Amino acid sequence: MFTDHSLLQRALTHRSYLNEHPEFALEDNERLEFLGDAVLDFFIGEYLYHRFPEMHEGRLTSLRAALVREETLARFAQQLNLGDYLLMGHGEVESGGRKRPAILCATFEALIGALYLDQGMRAVSEFVLRLVEPEAARILAHDLDKDPKSLLQELSQGEFQLTPAYRTLAIRGPDHAREFTVEVLLGGRVYGRGVGRSKRAAAQEAAAQALRALEEELRNNHIEARRAENGGASQLSEDLHRALLTVLDRLAGRDIAWALAGSAALVLNGVQVNVHDLDLTTDETGVQVIADALAEFVVTPPGWLETEKFASQFARLQVGGVQVDIVGRPFVVKRAEGAVAIQSWSIRDEIDFEGHKLPLIPLEAQLIAYAMMGREAKARLVADHLRVHGYDEGLLGQLIAEQGLPEDVTKWLWEFLR
Repeated sequence: MFTDHSLLQRALTHRSYLNEHPEFALEDNERLEFLGDAVLDFFIGEYLYHRFPEMHEGRLTSLRAALVREETLARFAQQLNLGDYLLMGHGEVESGGRKRPAILCATFEALIGALYLDQGMRAVSEFVLRLVEPEAARILAHDLDKDPKSLLQELSQGEFQLTPAYRTLAIRGPDHAREFTVEVLLGGRVYGRGVGRSKRAAAQEAAAQALRALEEELRNNHIEARRAENGGASQLSEDLHRALLTVLDRLAGRDIAWALAGSAALVLNGVQVNVHDLDLTTDETGVQVIADALAEFVVTPPGWLETEKFASQFARLQVGGVQVDIVGRPFVVKRAEGAVAIQSWSIRDEIDFEGHKLPLIPLEAQLIAYAMMGREAKARLVADHLRVHGYDEGLLGQLIAEQGLPEDVTKWLWEFLR
């Protein structure tokens, strides 16, 4: 991709590496980061101007800010696995630097700066466009460019006919460095608390925290209602019930992202299907961690499994006679049109299960996975359930964008839901 490979190497060199390797010939990526920031700002401004000719200046400005903020650019870096290729000092690596949003954001900007110097604006446009287009759609679908106070008021008034109330709890520090603590209440209940250098900044932080709490509460209420309507956990056999409790007991307190998927997750979400085993989804390293936590039940040790239809990190357990498959993401599906990879899901549901918090893959994500795997019968079953009981169109759009679905699969999905 790069003509001058030294530019790419500079873009991937964190200053901590030079501190430990003063003999290294190249400089760190901070100057390229400066350039990339300016290039991105210009490109995204021009893109939005032409892409949304009817959008007023204020909304264009907020949308551009949402597209170039640290969280967004760090997500782009994660999609490109830039953290894995960074040259960093040992101490920075040990403290989690490869996953730190600020470092990932800076690295992405440095990469754009390097690409601009190497190949010009056209190459930058082609490279960035495929990342920005789905992200812009996700931001607009969820109004993520709006400030948290506005979003919280819209949601609380729409769902509960309540207007958020803000209360200043404390003002600390000298006049030139004030620190304000503000909390936000709905119906007398505290939903969030924020700290900032001004009342406005503290209130925005409190609103952002409250928004996350309220959205999770509403989503869990919706899940519980669906489970109550359809029988939920009572449809799991005693063996499956016990096996799932064993898994939950062993994984309790472990720092690992995992969730229940497959037919058992469908049943717990209210879909009527037969369940004979358990499927757990996690990231590549999580397969080993889960297998270690349940070591006495392992029948297929963790490793790379490849078949005619798929490939992924995989392990299999037998827990009290119940087969438990652990599948790592990315999960590569081999299609006639070309392979596609199902990435880790950014959103998980959570339900109460016998005193445990059980993470579940949302039905919207299950629908996408079945469609990507070409499992039409299962996809139609989930789509039928969502069509009858309701689904989160914004969430579905976000998950589609995150997975980078082929056009034919995306079209197929929306046809299922009509």
